[in-house]
Amino acid sequence: MAIVHRYTRPAQYYISSDEDYGYPPYNSTPDDLPPRPWKNQWPQYVDNKGWVLVEDHRQRAEPHFAAVDVQPGTEYWLPEDTHDSPARRMHTPGPLPADALTKRPEQPLAELKAAKVAAIIAGHEAALAGAVALSDPTPSTVAVEAGLLAASDPEGLEFVRNALATRRNELLAAVDAATTAADVQAIIVSYAV
Repeated sequence: MAIVHRYTRPAQYYISSDEDYGYPPYNSTPDDLPPRPWKNQWPQYVDNKGWVLVEDHRQRAEPHFAAVDVQPGTEYWLPEDTHDSPARRMHTPGPLPADALTKRPEQPLAELKAAKVAAIIAGHEAALAGAVALSDPTPSTVAVEAGLLAASDPEGLEFVRNALATRRNELLAAVDAATTAADVQAIIVSYAV
């Protein structure tokens, strides 16, 4: 029996192949398909030309597609998308939109810097609390321990405060001097306690 290849209407994209049993189904042709693999391409039947390969950026997964046709989809973003926007995906064969970006938009430098400054300040407060009350750095314990440390070793408490403040200021200066997102991300927030 002859093999026929079915296609969608009206776009005429390939669907499947089957025997015709002497009665070819509607929307089918016996014309040979293009040779596989069809990486980022998909057959489309063009009247009087036969099958042609067109761009295809869809995610194609089993069981809906044969193993040889499986491919990951192309993620893309449009100019109005931000770094928080989820990736877009194609659901039909065809090219990506003309203004599509295949790399996630970067987070604005000002936002990265603000987040890093918040992490530096939170790290400073946690380091100070941990240095004063190692066993239980809750606010009430820190207050009591800081008072006791100030009474018993005021120079020690002042040394710890100054050392942590110096480290905090170094980190804040590094953030201020950063000119790229990579520079900001390379700053490691750490304090010696």
